[in-house]
Amino acid sequence: MPESPAVETAVQRWQFKIAAVGDVEPTLEQLADYMNDKQRQAFRDKLQRYVQKPDRDLILAVNGAQILGLVCVLHQAEFPPALARQKGHHLRDYACGTQLLVQPSFRRRGIGASLHSHAESWARKRGLAGFWVITHRMADWYERNFGYNRIARIEAKGVRKTILAKKF
Repeated sequence: MPESPAVETAVQRWQFKIAAVGDVEPTLEQLADYMNDKQRQAFRDKLQRYVQKPDRDLILAVNGAQILGLVCVLHQAEFPPALARQKGHHLRDYACGTQLLVQPSFRRRGIGASLHSHAESWARKRGLAGFWVITHRMADWYERNFGYNRIARIEAKGVRKTILAKKF
């Protein structure tokens, strides 16, 4: 997929890129320096799945060779076991954002918001009805900036998380 037009702010310039296999190690090196070995391996495995499977993409925000952030998007994710069947059914034709990560030194510059907007466009181009995310810290951000609605609170691995959704 060709790179998208550049996005500019007063501070930074970046482009979006659909990652390929060769982008996994540079992404890991530039975005996972705070992770321990076990976390880095799990992150590497996830990135590799997102560049190899046809139902998902790893979208990067890049400035030249520098990777500023990423968003992982999936055509249809499995619903968390804690999500009630009736609420999960509501999300059947929705894409899912499974990770949004911006390099700490580049946060608060609009990169995360532009990555998420690009992920929503990814879903719209595939004819999906909406988009859903799970977060443990950013629920207010999704509501305020993108019009998401809270649909459930769950606990996963001892962490309270919020599931939010938006119909297109």
